[in-house]
This record gives sequence, structure tokens and C-alpha cells, in this order.
Amino acid sequence: MEHKCPHCGADLPENAGFCPHCATDLHPRKQAKTANPLLKKLLLGLLALAVLAAAGFGLWLAFAPKTYDGYGEVRYGDYQLLLTQNVDRYIPVPEMAIPGEPEGQYRVPSRLFINDSTGSDVSDAFLAEMEEVSAAFIGQEDSPSPFQCSQPAYNEGVPECPLISLIDFTGESGKAELVWTFQMKNGDTIYLRQTYEVVPIPVYDYYPEDYPMDTAEKLQALIDTIGDQVNDPVAVINLYLPPVTYEGGITIQSRSMNLYGSADEAGNRTTFTGPVQVVAPHGEIAYLQDIDFVGRGSGTGLSGSGSFRATNCTFTGWDTGVYAYGTSWVNVIGCTFQSNGIGFHFDSTGDYANHSMYNDNRFFGNDVAVRLDNVPTDITLNFQGSIFRANAQSILNLCDQPLDLSQATFE
Repeated sequence: MEHKCPHCGADLPENAGFCPHCATDLHPRKQAKTANPLLKKLLLGLLALAVLAAAGFGLWLAFAPKTYDGYGEVRYGDYQLLLTQNVDRYIPVPEMAIPGEPEGQYRVPSRLFINDSTGSDVSDAFLAEMEEVSAAFIGQEDSPSPFQCSQPAYNEGVPECPLISLIDFTGESGKAELVWTFQMKNGDTIYLRQTYEVVPIPVYDYYPEDYPMDTAEKLQALIDTIGDQVNDPVAVINLYLPPVTYEGGITIQSRSMNLYGSADEAGNRTTFTGPVQVVAPHGEIAYLQDIDFVGRGSGTGLSGSGSFRATNCTFTGWDTGVYAYGTSWVNVIGCTFQSNGIGFHFDSTGDYANHSMYNDNRFFGNDVAVRLDNVPTDITLNFQGSIFRANAQSILNLCDQPLDLSQATFE
């Protein structure tokens, strides 16, 4: 069946969709659907929310609190945070291997330095941005003698550091990790770490039953021989002295060593009537314990340019009982100073301190009990429990050294 083109009137086959005479498409047109305004608004809203969410996530990433973590050193913006043990503010120390004898007790500082990109000290600026700081050891649950640390604080004995933590340990402490945690005012957290390991060191003990040491000459010869034979610089040398009176003095010169006195059944103790000098190169502290230094009105009982510590010793009848000079650091603890010109004389121009305590000493009948000409650092010397009695002058503090006399007794 044919029908005509609606445009030109030409005859066309049934169901023809195109007129070849007038080149017209004969398919019926469909009316376009009207757009739904609600759907359009919904799509636009979802798109806007997606854009806002992406922008918000980007801002959160940019300003959310961050965590920083490092061993020995952390870079935080323009700040360089370092942990060291010595006074070099530019070299981080992520690992500490510390020699220790089995029964030894030790203390070392963990020092914080804060530099900018030029190496300048910017501690004050960083601390102004810090909310709080703490320190703790981890990883020592099975240690027979765990490391202990003080909370970070300024220490006047180490004035170049804004903060230090004092690390206490023994020769059996093993290995552990120290973590400093900084909480910043903007919410950031910084973890600054150091590992500590105690390395056993050799200990050499010398007893009077095994080695000749009953005279000052024999003792000096033994000291010189030990210095020549023991080459390990960190080895501990202990000399256990008999309860004899040494007519004369000795000099500890080539290396540090410790002298431990003794007493016989009658209570007579190891005694020196001549000067004892500690001039060993700086390194380990020389410990002298339970020894009497008896003078005859002149000279110096115990002196040194090397560091030493006298404990439970007596100094009687000297121009000067104990004299620290050169660059040494010296402590006297639990000692008696009686009838001396000067009991304890500190005149050292060193730049470090190793112990602030001068506790439980007795200063009786000296012209000057304590004279301070020069003392390394501005650390406060603590005379807790010390007694000053019948001295012409108790303390002559010529260098204005900070002193804690709050628990000392003056009679």
C-alpha cells in the first residue's frame, strides 16, 4: 500500500522513512522531555560537596598534627634537634657504647642541642613552641639493673645545653633505648632517640698478699709498673692498700687508678705522711677511700691536675689538705679536715663538672676550711650534712661560686 509524502505529495511505498523526491526524513519527531530542576540542583549540590570535601581533606593534611621520629637527630622545620653526650653541638650521637665494670655505678648526661640551618643556637625559639618534654627508657624489661633517667631540665653544670637528662646505670644494665618525647603547642609530636649499651671492661685488682706495697717506694714502683703494663685506657685499676703508715708520698702519673685503704684490728688505717699527687691525663676519675693523710705542718696532703674523688679520708696538719688545680674536677665526701692552713682548696680552670656533692665533711680548726679561687662551670656545690667548727674562716669564696649551705652546720 502506497502513501504520499506529506511534504511534496509524491507517491511513496508503505512505511517509507525517506522521500527521494524532496530528500526529507519522514520519521516522526519525538518531543524533548523537559529537564527536572530538582535533579539538576541535587547533582550540583553533590558536586559542590565533593569539591568542599576534597578541599577540606587537603587542608586537614596540611594542618593536622604530625609525628617526627629519629635516632640522634630530628629535623623539625628549620630546627635541628640533636642528642649528644659531649659538648659538640653539631654531631648527633644515636648510639652510646659505655664501658662499665660489673659492680660499677655510673652517671652520664644525654645532652640536647637545637640549631638552625646556619648552626646557630636557637634553643629559646624552639622551647617557646614546645608544650612539654619527657624522657623514658624502653626495651629493658628483662634487665637485672635497668637504666634510669631524670626528666629533661636545664642544668647549671652544663650551661651550653638547654636541656639534659641524667642517665644512671650499672655495669649490669645491658642495652636499652632512651626516648625523648616533645609535645608541641601546635599538636605535633617529636620522638628523639638514643640507644645505650654497657660494654664490660676489664678490672685489675692488686692486693698486698700478692704484690709488694708495704712501703712508699714499693708502692710507687708497683704503680709505675701497672701504668706500663696495662694498655687498655678504660681498664679499672684497684689497689687495696695494707693498714701501714707510708713514710713519704706517691704520684699517680701515667694513668688513673684507685686506692682503697684498710684498717687493722686496733683501728689503725692506711696512712700517708707525704704528699699524694694525681697528675694522670684526663680520663677516668681516681678514687681514694679510707685513707689518713697526716702532715707535719707544711706541704699538701692530696693534690692533682687530674680528676679525683676522696671519700672517708682524713687530712690533718697540712698547709693545704686537698688542692685541685690545672683543669681538674675534685670531690671530697665524708672527709675530715682538721688543723690545716686550708682544708679544701679549689683552683681549677677546667670546663666540666662531674659531681656537685661535697656532703658529710667535717672542717674542724682550720685557718680556712674551704677556699674557692676558680671552679669549673657555675654548678652549685652542695655541702649537705657538712659541719664547720672552730675555723678562723669557714668559706673563702673568691670566685662567687654558687653554694648550697642550707643543710650545712656552722658552729
